[in-house]
Amino acid sequence: MSDGSDRLERDVEEVLSNIEDFDWRKRQSRRPGPIRIAFQRFAGALVSRATSLTPNHLLLLGALMLIIGLVLRGPGLWLAIAGIVIFVIGLFWTSRGGNPQANQPRGGYWRDRYISYDQSQPHPLRRFFRRKH
Repeated sequence: MSDGSDRLERDVEEVLSNIEDFDWRKRQSRRPGPIRIAFQRFAGALVSRATSLTPNHLLLLGALMLIIGLVLRGPGLWLAIAGIVIFVIGLFWTSRGGNPQANQPRGGYWRDRYISYDQSQPHPLRRFFRRKH
């Protein structure tokens, strides 16, 4: 029994001594290959495009897909259906306040004070639904 525990203890000490000698910087300083660089650039471009998508883009894309699908008739039926779905998603996103920059009041700074240009009252339906009951 003590022979097995001594052997296990020696193995553990050997592994620990090898870990202390391992050069971690050598492992981390490896330059990525050209395929990995190309993939990272492509993924970064795709993510930046997807995050800059607005509800207006979806509405336009859905309408274009619907028109093209209706022109192509038979095989374009699925394209038209996808266009309708994308258009409805864009409408829903717009109604839920999809573009936060569009909902902010417009204004500017004058003499170190912020002046809001939007003096109009909100729509009566919006006022009704924003009321706290």
